Amino acid sequence: MTPNNTTIRRRKNKLHKERKSQLLNGSKSNPKDASSNNAAQEARDITSSLRRTKTMMQQELDRMSNVTETIDRDGQMLQETKDEHIVMKGGIKGAKGSFARLKLKDKEDDIIFWSSVVFFYIAVFYVLW
Repeated sequence: MTPNNTTIRRRKNKLHKERKSQLLNGSKSNPKDASSNNAAQEARDITSSLRRTKTMMQQELDRMSNVTETIDRDGQMLQETKDEHIVMKGGIKGAKGSFARLKLKDKEDDIIFWSSVVFFYIAVFYVLW
């Protein structure tokens, strides 16, 4: 139950008690005047409540609009990051291939170096023998 409904319910209860006491006491005041005043007050209260509700709904709409914009920006940022990742992935594959070729060349150079060393020692032993 909202505070506005509670306020309206209290006023209705108060109005009911006033009418009841007027009937029991035999009051000479005109009940039409009191009821028209109370009806006008209730109308003002309801109008005020509706205005507050409208303001609250407008604030929620603004907030939701901001949330939607933030989600859109985040989605765009994620898409850009994904695109960069795809580009980097291609670059990494190229670098991986180049690294594999370098490792192969390094092994080839090691084989040539050690073969040269062995050939040198064979030549030295041949000359010395």
